[in-house]
Amino acid sequence: MVVDPQQFLVAHPACWISRRAPEFPVHNVHALDILAPPTRVFAALSNLGNLSPAWYWRALYAIRGIAGKLFRWDPGLRWHGPEPLVPGNHYAFFLIEHVAAPGSATNPTAEFPYELGVSVENHLTLALMSYVVAPHGCGTRLYNATCALFKGRTGRAYWRVIRPFHDALIEDMLQNLRRRAERQGNSVL
Repeated sequence: MVVDPQQFLVAHPACWISRRAPEFPVHNVHALDILAPPTRVFAALSNLGNLSPAWYWRALYAIRGIAGKLFRWDPGLRWHGPEPLVPGNHYAFFLIEHVAAPGSATNPTAEFPYELGVSVENHLTLALMSYVVAPHGCGTRLYNATCALFKGRTGRAYWRVIRPFHDALIEDMLQNLRRRAERQGNSVL
């Protein structure tokens, strides 16, 4: 579900994405409730398959990649394989900037919410994306918050074109994360 960005920012002011949000004119937040503990939901984030949960998203990534090369939007941008979720590493084509994982150096007392914050920049946009994992009822509420600055007329036109795709992709990503986290609880270790 799409969430009012201001409600999210007010409810989670200590999050990395909330502290950075004033730098960006565009805010987009989605949320999904998951019947799994927050630690399991955060662990499910490490699977890069979440970024392209279906064949058609992989096809659109490929088309977007070709357009990025053709129009020179993405100099040096490349998809990285799985890397540990630590700042300085990559989450696919995003740079990991912030991790507040259960028991990590940035979150030694395992305080909520957990968060994975990433960034990407090209000639059209500077964007931050954060997964915020917080307890909710008997499970977890997972947020995907995106903050972006679209550069120039071309960047703003790009956002108008990709916004419906962005929203649909985020919803599919969250559903995929839900399936992974809930299925993990049903598997025998």
